[in-house]
Amino acid sequence: MKDPTHIKQQLHQACLADVERRIATVRNILAGIDASRESETKSSVGDKYETGRAMLHREEVQANHQLQQAMETMQELDEMEPGPGSDRVRKGSLVVTTRGRYYLAVGLGKVKLDGEVFYCISAASPIGQELLNRGVGEEIVFNGGSQRILSID
Repeated sequence: MKDPTHIKQQLHQACLADVERRIATVRNILAGIDASRESETKSSVGDKYETGRAMLHREEVQANHQLQQAMETMQELDEMEPGPGSDRVRKGSLVVTTRGRYYLAVGLGKVKLDGEVFYCISAASPIGQELLNRGVGEEIVFNGGSQRILSID
């Protein structure tokens, strides 16, 4: 494996780019909802108008919730600098086990860097919870299989 600090920086950038993409998508959805609300005219059939407004409101509430979650995730990433390793797994750690390579940041999933596969996972995820505060040589059990921690950077 190449320089772990460089890999962590690349994985961190991939996580940031994913969250920025999600924020942009939700903002586009909200703009579309605003445009729909502006263009909707009160029909002579009041129930149809009210139903349409209620649906737009529900979509807006859901999109605002998604935006808030994405903004919180962005703030968490901004506060997490991929710095030097530690002797225990923590947020921002790059963990290599007998079964895979994990970056504890946000739940992005599989990321390929220079032909190698890494999994960007949230510390709140089930496997993230298993890994947190563990050290090199310790074993975790996940999905019915055990894996040993080989390195933490």
